Amino acid sequence: MPEADASPLHSGLFLDLDGTLADSLTALKNVYHCFLASFGANGDEVEFQRLNGPPLGEIIERLRVAHKLPGIPADLLQKYSAMVSQAQQSVRPAAGAHELLAHARACGLKIAIVTSSSKLSAQKWLAFGGLADKIDDVVGGDEVSAGKPAAEPYLRALKRLNCSAALSHAVEDSRIGAMSAVAAGLQTWALAPPNNRAGWPAQVVFIERLTDLLGRIPAC
Repeated sequence: MPEADASPLHSGLFLDLDGTLADSLTALKNVYHCFLASFGANGDEVEFQRLNGPPLGEIIERLRVAHKLPGIPADLLQKYSAMVSQAQQSVRPAAGAHELLAHARACGLKIAIVTSSSKLSAQKWLAFGGLADKIDDVVGGDEVSAGKPAAEPYLRALKRLNCSAALSHAVEDSRIGAMSAVAAGLQTWALAPPNNRAGWPAQVVFIERLTDLLGRIPAC
């Protein structure tokens, strides 16, 4: 695990994984529906969107209560996690991911993934997607006591990479994730369609694609 040092604070680029750096929302939506269907339950788009962002354990608990799913929570979590891991094997990096990471690296920014997924699953996907060598650190949902929308995930990433929140950028695709980044004091950019921009923090700036940031993060 990288440790903060005593040098001047750096600028950083902190990215969510699913739906942001990884083009995975379609795969995760299929997991959500298949998981519920295995118990004879049905999901819907509204619920899926509400579950975009929180730690996996919280997602399972919400589904268990809402759909009265049988079984032990730990077993439900294991089943869902296995389905997610399987689905991620076919997920590719989002359009513009390589370009944005290369630009950030050329500009001297520290780069981290801040995800509600486990650290190990995120690292496996980064290796699969050919991005592992472009990332300085990964903060997983299993490393924090309070996941998104709490500020802790981003605060932990800032500390580990010795970055200043005021000099750093976060990229999210969920309202919950954006709330976490804003609470930690980062300039926050969001990938969200026009019909999904209600109720977001006022500080968020919406973008259409990752490459929109090439001219907005510090120029080299």
